[in-house]
Amino acid sequence: MSTQVTKIDGTTEQYDEEKIRASATRVGVPASLQDQMLVSIRDRLYDGIKTNEIFGMIKEYLRHSELPYLATKYNLKTALSELGPSGYPFEKYVALLLTDIGYHTQINQTIMGGCVPHEIDVLASKDNITYFIEAKFHKNASQRTDVRITLYIKARYDDLKTTWKMGNIRPWIVTNTRFSTDAIKYGECQNIKLTSWGYPKGEGIMDLIEHTGLHPITMLEGLNSGDKLRLLTAGVVTCRQLKDPKNHSLVSRDFLEKVLPDLDKICASSINEI
Repeated sequence: MSTQVTKIDGTTEQYDEEKIRASATRVGVPASLQDQMLVSIRDRLYDGIKTNEIFGMIKEYLRHSELPYLATKYNLKTALSELGPSGYPFEKYVALLLTDIGYHTQINQTIMGGCVPHEIDVLASKDNITYFIEAKFHKNASQRTDVRITLYIKARYDDLKTTWKMGNIRPWIVTNTRFSTDAIKYGECQNIKLTSWGYPKGEGIMDLIEHTGLHPITMLEGLNSGDKLRLLTAGVVTCRQLKDPKNHSLVSRDFLEKVLPDLDKICASSINEI
């Protein structure tokens, strides 16, 4: 009898060890350790088990393995939703991700359209195209970016293109969660570039993070609310930024001593090229 797994959105699917292997490979878990990890959780599964419970078992196993820092990399989706409570840290994070793969970026730009001014979260340019990016942040990791956002972005683009005189432009929505089915259909129909958790396949935000090694600072275990507030207020939104000694004073000494030895490993990209 197959085991059904309850996903974060309430839907169910059959437990698939190959999916577990794929996620483990993505964060750098060696194949030999994957075998042991799967055996350790297999007998603890039950019908209707939640995905976050499975990942909890995985993290528990990794914390007690010879590569305990890998457990931290399983916090990625939750970590993205903690780049708040405002959306500004997420905007800065998106800009840093895109800068790392060759875009020239600016944040919080106000540009006049044909009818009204528009606040642009991230302005990104590459290959003679300027992207007007809406960085849509959701604190709830299960909340989807729906079609209303794509409709709004298309309307904003139509107003901006009447006055923009500096080359080609294109709208782009980047979100830390997922798009609804209608949002994807409308976005593709209207040539709106879409980036979310797992979309497009192989090019979603989780793929960008693993390619660049720019993991969100909130992924680090043991980060208390005070440390988090000081870091985000100072614009430190990635683990890599914490490697800079000038940012060490923003966190407690105990936390710093705990995470510094593994920061290089956490910041390492899992894939060599993008």
